[in-house]
Amino acid sequence: MAYELPAQAQTYIRDHKQELVELVKALCAIPAPSNQEQRRAAFCKDWLEKAGCTGVYIDDALNVVYPVNAESSDQLTLFTAHLDTVFPDLEPLPMEEKDGILHCPGVGDDTANAAILLLLARYIAQKHLQPKDGFLLVCDTGEEALGNLKGIKQIMQDYAGRIKEAYIYDGLYGQAVNWPVAVIRYRVKVGGQGGHAYLNFGNSSAVQCAAGIIGDMYAVELPEGCKSSYNVGVWNGGEVANAIAQHSEFLIEMRSELKANLDYLNDRFLEIVEKHRAADRCTVELEVIGRRPAKEGVDQEKQAAIDEKLRTILKQYCGFEPIFRSGSGDLNIPMSMGVPGIGFCGYQGSGVHTREETLVLESLQTGFAVNMTVLLSCL
Repeated sequence: MAYELPAQAQTYIRDHKQELVELVKALCAIPAPSNQEQRRAAFCKDWLEKAGCTGVYIDDALNVVYPVNAESSDQLTLFTAHLDTVFPDLEPLPMEEKDGILHCPGVGDDTANAAILLLLARYIAQKHLQPKDGFLLVCDTGEEALGNLKGIKQIMQDYAGRIKEAYIYDGLYGQAVNWPVAVIRYRVKVGGQGGHAYLNFGNSSAVQCAAGIIGDMYAVELPEGCKSSYNVGVWNGGEVANAIAQHSEFLIEMRSELKANLDYLNDRFLEIVEKHRAADRCTVELEVIGRRPAKEGVDQEKQAAIDEKLRTILKQYCGFEPIFRSGSGDLNIPMSMGVPGIGFCGYQGSGVHTREETLVLESLQTGFAVNMTVLLSCL
């Protein structure tokens, strides 16, 4: 089955080619670390209202929500792109256009998709489209890192039981995420006796205890049946070379495509912590700083239909079979509630989550067409 865009949609995409580029640049110029998306949210709400979108609002999680024929529907289709970036900067990030490539941290993930979503919202408003079952177009927040998916959680809470499908405008060129990776993250604080490194040798050391926990965790064999992982990404502690460390702290995350395998890794980690609490005579405090749930109860026939639609559309515009893969992000929340969905994009770039991130500007037209085709297929 082919998914052809109406002539007026093709014209709209072509006529707003440069405007899309300028909108990407305007969003890039507004810093939006996770949990600090206020300025971008305000910009998007104002832009949508000026574009003729009615009923736009900002919710408690700073999501910018545009409901379309959604008042009485219990079969809403959700389209989202996230506003936050992985970077903590509160000043505008460096941006440069050179040889058809836009260089800026966060330009692709997920700023370009957010810009496309805004233009799609204006198309809906201008053409007076009324989806039978209702749409929710959302520039959501808190997708990155310790944002802990606050935005999509708020949407799924506010529209509980009313969303039938979720399309997440986020991802990598020619790929589609249809299986959410479950994640748990801890901040681990270790306390020891400390003391002079020579005079008090033998006192409990927070660094020694932390090192023991980390070393034992890295010796755990991964469970079989799917891809899983663990990682200590940050570790610090102690004061000077000749003092036994009284404090140490590290961040650890565990991931798996299956809830049972994540539970296995988490249980092993907790066992290791208990072992070192006793053996190393240290205090160990655990704080869960992030949790992303696994897929639960998704209707496989409905999911297969969404997968096949995306396969057709991405192949149509990208020219090759897309890669379907697992991933962690906004999709985790609807799929953990039994809502089928998928994450995808169509434009090209590189350096995601690095300060060398780039976007091939000409490819924005592909992404625009992909996202427009998906949206119109749901009318």
